Amino acid sequence: MSQTYLITGASEGIGLETARLAAQSGAAVLMVARNAAKLHAAAATLGGVVRPETAVVDLGDASALEAFLTALDARGYVPDVLVNNAGAGASGAFVEADWGKLNAMLRLNVQALARLSHWAAKGMKARGHGSIVNLSAAVATRPMPYFAAYAASKAFVTNLSIAMDSELRSGGVHVAAVHPPAVRTGFSSADKADLKTTLVLKLFPTVGPVTVARSVLYAITRKRRSVTVGPVAGIVLGSAAIMPRSLDLAFMTLLFKGKRATV
Repeated sequence: MSQTYLITGASEGIGLETARLAAQSGAAVLMVARNAAKLHAAAATLGGVVRPETAVVDLGDASALEAFLTALDARGYVPDVLVNNAGAGASGAFVEADWGKLNAMLRLNVQALARLSHWAAKGMKARGHGSIVNLSAAVATRPMPYFAAYAASKAFVTNLSIAMDSELRSGGVHVAAVHPPAVRTGFSSADKADLKTTLVLKLFPTVGPVTVARSVLYAITRKRRSVTVGPVAGIVLGSAAIMPRSLDLAFMTLLFKGKRATV
């Protein structure tokens, strides 16, 4: 029997490439995203012997998310693998940011991810096996001026994932956090994370979504609890513990402030 994958944020970028690799391996994929047209178009590009399912859900809407999970429960669906890829970004001075955008980001990056992880882990534990992979980020390792709430949300993702893995591993359930650097997707655009004017994108190389998707599958097959994607992410993660805090904050401010940020 083929494995089942539930992948959020699957209409583009990392989520789509993860779905593509999973489908190519013979898995039955349930692709979740909020934009119906983009999701159905993305699903049509997948190969594999099992036709992917799609579900149009705004995961940042708690009621919509609960309705989705209730529908899955009604059919007895528990995935072999949950990939929590859906996420949003917001940068700039925290106090100047639009609260609606920050709130939507936190609901998706923190609350929806935690709810999906809790739901999947319960079913997987009862069954005795399963994997949950949560997309974190290299910036999860430190306070990040001008990218503060996003980095803090990813710190939550990393710490939750590693703690869950410690609790659940003996029962056959594996949980991982994957940490990429900046990825070549639409995430950095002005209507999303708004990083186009920052030095971080000018000074450091990015990685492609396929590279991150391969790291997701590596985390699953090798049962790793934490995966670092590429040397830049390795440097960011490794330097956090040794950099003096005042120097670190000044350097991160230089990298992330950008022209769009206000003091």
